[in-house]
Amino acid sequence: MLLAGVIRKWRGRWHEAALVVGIAAGYTLYLFASQYQNLYYDAELYWKLGHRFYQDGHFSLLAYDDSLRGYAYPLLNFVSLAVRKALHLPAVVVVKVLNAAMAGLLFGLVGPRVWQAATGAGQPPAIARRLVWAGLVFIFWRDYFNFSLSDFPALLALAVALWLVQRPRLEAALLAGGALALALNIRPIYLASVLPALGLFGLSSRARPAVGPRALALALGAALVLAPQFFINQRHFQVASPLVLSQSKALGIHSLYLQKLKWGLLHEKYESSVGHELPTGQLLFLDAAGAAVLRAEGLTEISSPGQYFGLLARHPLTLAGIYARHLFAGLDISHPTPYLKRWAPSRALQLLNYALWFGAVLVALRRRPTAREALVLAALLLPCLAVVPMSMEVRFLLPLHLLLLSLVAFGQWPEWAWRGRRKLALLLVFGLYLAGCVGLSHCIRRDVEPRFRSYLLANAK
Repeated sequence: MLLAGVIRKWRGRWHEAALVVGIAAGYTLYLFASQYQNLYYDAELYWKLGHRFYQDGHFSLLAYDDSLRGYAYPLLNFVSLAVRKALHLPAVVVVKVLNAAMAGLLFGLVGPRVWQAATGAGQPPAIARRLVWAGLVFIFWRDYFNFSLSDFPALLALAVALWLVQRPRLEAALLAGGALALALNIRPIYLASVLPALGLFGLSSRARPAVGPRALALALGAALVLAPQFFINQRHFQVASPLVLSQSKALGIHSLYLQKLKWGLLHEKYESSVGHELPTGQLLFLDAAGAAVLRAEGLTEISSPGQYFGLLARHPLTLAGIYARHLFAGLDISHPTPYLKRWAPSRALQLLNYALWFGAVLVALRRRPTAREALVLAALLLPCLAVVPMSMEVRFLLPLHLLLLSLVAFGQWPEWAWRGRRKLALLLVFGLYLAGCVGLSHCIRRDVEPRFRSYLLANAK
């Protein structure tokens, strides 16, 4: 019996390893055939930041001196840069291989394990369900893996933390602390995930021995990752903080978050265009209501949190409407790429997306979340809540969208929805819901800045 159990356990791991490799290989084949063979904008910037570690002919961790972005992801790009030079490969090839590997880990292993740990399931989701999840993510996000962007690496780090923080071993706690610190260094907005992750650690530590050593291991893992950022901040900016400063005196940015709050009142959403059939630059969807609020207040900048909360108190309904549109716009994926060469939204892609949201809500209504599930949800959704007031880009709501897709792929559909008259009522609600989504998407697209309007109208489907 014992031998049979061991065999089943290792057989499951081999299947899991094969799935990780298979997903990574599939992404690699797709990315090498992709139309994107260059890095643009933020992707190019992150790659170039890797050069900051090489000063005066040698590597130095503390030579990194960018105050807007943490050191961790540029350090990974420095390693990729060294590999590129050693093997004489184009930068984009190294980026694609690295990203394909991350896709395999996230969709084949880490994401399903987070689901298993959060729900208390005896086994992770079946291989077939994982393939469904990976396939859905591929449909909506596939071309993001062509570029050295921080969104998926940060989410992978957070997912590792949420998985390992629930495990009893000391080394798991050490790695969980390091992964959590890595996530917030790569994407500072994940600072909002720290308290839920710590709550998950506390909940998972009940009735377990060696809580003190595990807590020390968790803190040590975080300290090892955050210490370089502390010394970088102290050396270059005379600030004693282990967190990314998210400011730049050279660029006149006192607080990147406050600046993006102002942009969030001016823009419902933005896309990035790299030319070809569109003008190069930011494709901005304007918000007349938000611009009117700034004019009424006589503001050109938001200089403090207090000033912003004053705006919120004086214009609650207007801002609530603005941010509801932001939430929809951030989930309304019209292209599977962060960099548009042409405006070619697929109505089928959008309708599938809306249908999956509806299905995810039905799955979520099936039962109330446990305390463990609520903490995992908070760790994933609080960063999304924090970015809703900002000028919206779909990648900012990546954790929420992947969560919706995981509910569809891993969750259990409610049987009550398909019984008798309820089925007809549900179909009627679904039809009205789809019509509302299509109409709202059209309204947002109609508000695009004038220099892009003719391109969108000419190519709209």
